[in-house]
Amino acid sequence: MSSMQSQPQTFLSRWAWLLFPLLAFGAVAATFGLLKYVGPKLPFILLGAVIAIGLLWILVSSLSPAKADRTCPECGEQGLERLDPNTTRGVVCSSCGYVDPDISAWYLAEDETLLEEIVLSERAQKRATSNSAESQDTTRKTTSAE
Repeated sequence: MSSMQSQPQTFLSRWAWLLFPLLAFGAVAATFGLLKYVGPKLPFILLGAVIAIGLLWILVSSLSPAKADRTCPECGEQGLERLDPNTTRGVVCSSCGYVDPDISAWYLAEDETLLEEIVLSERAQKRATSNSAESQDTTRKTTSAE
């Protein structure tokens, strides 16, 4: 008994392996008890309960407002801000200076301003870009035809 002394184990760590089988047996016993008490309508009641819970989950999820997560992935502080106030892309951390120009800042923009203004200005920029590209193509075609 020189160096092979083990630490005393607690009751929970010694019998933890037994926890899952006992819970599983309890669930099966409770199911049989409910089946005996409720009768053959139990599967239909359970199916209705599962469907009702799913519909309730969808309803709560769609009606509750989303909140912007301003936690910086680099330092963990609540310091994320939009990189450019005219777009919904890109963030910068005011605490550590972390910058990610590709991440979506949609929820941050939604908290700070009207999204409609940003979306309309981005659409106008895209239209202007595509119109200028089309006019350049038309100019090329007319100069090559001459």
